[in-house]
Amino acid sequence: MSQKYAPYGLWESPITADAIAEDSISMNDIFVDPVTKDIYYIEQRASESGRYVLLSNKTQSEVFAKDFNARTRVHEYGGAAAIAYNGTVYSSNFADFLVYAAKDGKIKPITPEDPKKIYRYADFCVHPVHTDLLVAILEDHTHDTPQTVRNSLCVINSTATTVTSLVCTENAQREFYAAPTFSPSGDRLVWQFWEHPDMPWEGGQLYMADVHYNPTTHAFSLSNTKLVAGSASAISACYPLWASDDKLLFTSDEGEEGNRFANLWECTRARTKPVLSSVVQQDFCMPPWTLGNYPFAFLDDNGTKAICVAWRGGRSVLYVVDITTGSYDEIKNESFDFVVIEHVRRVSDYTFVFTGLQSNAPGAAMLCTLTGSSFAPDFQVLKSTALMSAAPFPEGIISLPTPLELKLADNKIVYAVYYAPKNPAYAGSSIPNEKPPCVLGVHGGPTGLETQNLNWLKQYFTSRGYAWLDINYSGSSCYGRAYVERLQGNWGITDVNDCIEAVQSPELRSLIDTQRTAIRGGSSGGYTVLASISLTSSAASKTKFFASATSNYGISNLELLADDTHKFELLYMTKLLGGTKEEIPDVYHDRSPMYFAARIETPLLVLQGNDDEVVPPAQSWTIIDGVIKNKGHVEAHFFDGEQHGWRTSGTIKRAIEFEREWYEKSMVRTSVSK
Repeated sequence: MSQKYAPYGLWESPITADAIAEDSISMNDIFVDPVTKDIYYIEQRASESGRYVLLSNKTQSEVFAKDFNARTRVHEYGGAAAIAYNGTVYSSNFADFLVYAAKDGKIKPITPEDPKKIYRYADFCVHPVHTDLLVAILEDHTHDTPQTVRNSLCVINSTATTVTSLVCTENAQREFYAAPTFSPSGDRLVWQFWEHPDMPWEGGQLYMADVHYNPTTHAFSLSNTKLVAGSASAISACYPLWASDDKLLFTSDEGEEGNRFANLWECTRARTKPVLSSVVQQDFCMPPWTLGNYPFAFLDDNGTKAICVAWRGGRSVLYVVDITTGSYDEIKNESFDFVVIEHVRRVSDYTFVFTGLQSNAPGAAMLCTLTGSSFAPDFQVLKSTALMSAAPFPEGIISLPTPLELKLADNKIVYAVYYAPKNPAYAGSSIPNEKPPCVLGVHGGPTGLETQNLNWLKQYFTSRGYAWLDINYSGSSCYGRAYVERLQGNWGITDVNDCIEAVQSPELRSLIDTQRTAIRGGSSGGYTVLASISLTSSAASKTKFFASATSNYGISNLELLADDTHKFELLYMTKLLGGTKEEIPDVYHDRSPMYFAARIETPLLVLQGNDDEVVPPAQSWTIIDGVIKNKGHVEAHFFDGEQHGWRTSGTIKRAIEFEREWYEKSMVRTSVSK
């Protein structure tokens, strides 16, 4: 078939919004019953209003009822909603916030009735001896404001259907817990703890205590609680996992200043030390925005070897780590093409599962077995997220990521990922010497990472003749702690400057039309979008640098956000901006885009969920009102039933189409018609 020519941005593509939204599925979690070795996974289905469906790999059927939603809102972002132990599956249900147990087809609630949905549960661990007792995070919304929500650890008695407190202090409204884990004998418990203003990747601490069982009351108590790793605001320790009754493994970014990466550590009764013989300049975990996303698992019963995920160049790397010698071997062969590996769980000796994402294929729940002294991997797909009913897209239509290491002002290195226009039906533009318009994506967080896995939204645009550029600006994760801390005190400035300078870099100027670049992002990425087109500190607002912009549930008023965002991120801005709004009111004002709406000349599209409690709708309304008041160019769409991000097929479809139409009329067709 002969190829066609058409202006960039106006190519016809078989990748439609309908095709993306219709069967949109993401693999949310995978876990293993440590006794039966049965495997389960949770997939999110847009076609079912974003329902989280818990499936058994053995039966390929749902474990709970057809309307059960295996999701929790602990920390709002959730995670670790379910586990399995000795044939019983336990899960939070998003519909009523209760925890349920399922075994042999029988399903029952194991937490008390909660008609007002006051209590939220997550991150369960079953006691290995008294198996009807589970420790979990309890988030108490009796007084439901960000300043008064209380977090603690509790014990769920699944026989008596009761919940009792295990670890709770008078400062529970400032505190957070995660990853409670029993030792193999059940004699000790470890958990992660942090408190405001820290986030878990900034000052997560691991505590350990002895566990005492009272046979009369069938209850636990703790003693000899001690700090084993981490330090408030200084060192982050995460993801505790017992190798034996005497050895605990975890990740920690403790180290020399400037050379701090989250590597693997171990704690025994004798000492706490790094597992690796020297610091590996790669992070062995992502920031724990969600619960339960473990980056490593043991490969043998003795806990002498572990399979570990590290991050190199913005992609996942798999290592077999010898815990006794501190050495490690990379899993490398032609069958390994995963760029994102998460939720790593042990099945049996040298066999593990994970959720994996690729650059050129849909994600999947995966099983891997390592064999021989070279640890040769055998990968097996357990469940793919491929679109089931849609017709396959043409071969050669996927634009693959090109990682870039950009040298910006003052020789500062910033990381980016470029996707070129790609469609086998087109040979290029019908306009001589035309360069493609570009969509610049800004990830959320801001302590996050834009990964290089297949994303159909990006392919939707590249297959229409757009270039796509992701910026992992200063402050992004998985490049070491020093890279994250570049943003401290500089949010709204450094991230904005990195985006502007990246577009102006020699590498990008040769690839894209810098006069037709749209900036788009969600949540804190939406804040960077709004800051770049409005703040007086932004060079882009002074010259209308960006031709178009899209804010998905973006932040416009930092003063308001400091009061009404959810508890988990309530004081996150303290470090990002350099203090509280009481301490530095001018900074909060000067970096709030709503106060500078009159400066916005870039056409702005605003998309917002009406039920968002992370970035409430008022954040979007304030910037919209400001632009309208000053006769700027703005269009807005609000979606009922949507929270922080799009979960339903209808919203996904409409949001994609709104964004494409916006770029066409604000920067593509206007230039073509000239």
